[in-house]
Amino acid sequence: MRITVDAWDPSFADNPESPSRSGAAEVKAAIETPIAQWAPIDAPKTGPTRLLLVDGVRRIDARVELLEGGERRPGLCASWAAGSVACDLDGKVAAVTEIAVERGLFTEVDPKVDFGPYVFQDAGSAEPSDLIAAVQVAMARLEAKTASDMVMEAELAVLDGPLRGRTRLPNSVGYIKSHHRAYLPAGLNEVIERLGPGQRTPVFHLMSGWPRYSWYLRLPGASSRGWAGVARIEAADGLGEDAVVALADATAAALPPLASAAHKDPRAPQNLTPIAGLERRLKRQLGDARLLLRAVRTASAAH
Repeated sequence: MRITVDAWDPSFADNPESPSRSGAAEVKAAIETPIAQWAPIDAPKTGPTRLLLVDGVRRIDARVELLEGGERRPGLCASWAAGSVACDLDGKVAAVTEIAVERGLFTEVDPKVDFGPYVFQDAGSAEPSDLIAAVQVAMARLEAKTASDMVMEAELAVLDGPLRGRTRLPNSVGYIKSHHRAYLPAGLNEVIERLGPGQRTPVFHLMSGWPRYSWYLRLPGASSRGWAGVARIEAADGLGEDAVVALADATAAALPPLASAAHKDPRAPQNLTPIAGLERRLKRQLGDARLLLRAVRTASAAH
């Protein structure tokens, strides 16, 4: 087997929430409120004070091609990290509680070659989008493990990104900062546009590739027009409706104080301040990409 290695363009990425990965959405809006009565909902005066925020980052370190018998099988060498931040809203303190880093070689055939820290991961496909998706799944799995080690100590756990693959964690929600599509009918989208800071929409049930509950929340620090400063939040499909509504109220009470400021973060206010700090820490933990690429090239040159 002949192996070639190239540096990978780090700008290449695929968002798991992009339209290309979202089938037709089925929405049941009359979960918490009848459709005719949909309106912005104020946050409760009190909410959880012990929060756990979980995030992950990934980086493509190298592109690999496995050549044998005229067959070309692409692969990716990737690094990913996950961590958590425990926040005490009463004490106004936050501390990183856990960080883990993993690396893998994603391809559909095991090259049976020692790639050092890059352990073979069966991607089941050679399509570039499927390889990226496999890296995303591995990162989500590490995030879930990181969260499971700490989640019992928190009243609310916020996992950055969609909740898919992490639905078994108690008191947990998925936190989506950007919007690649509008899931609600046009008439209900108007309710999102009317949200004030700290207000949320009623809960709705969403089926788009997989089932879950969801709602929208506007954070302070941005214009209250349109979708500015709006995050979408997800809860597990297996929860009862009362439990989901309680989670929605908890996020409306607890998350607005954590909104980031525009002069510090270009993704403000949706990129919550503890998550932004955790991201920076995680990226440093990924290591020197140039040294890792050199190690991959050395390993491949021996074959």
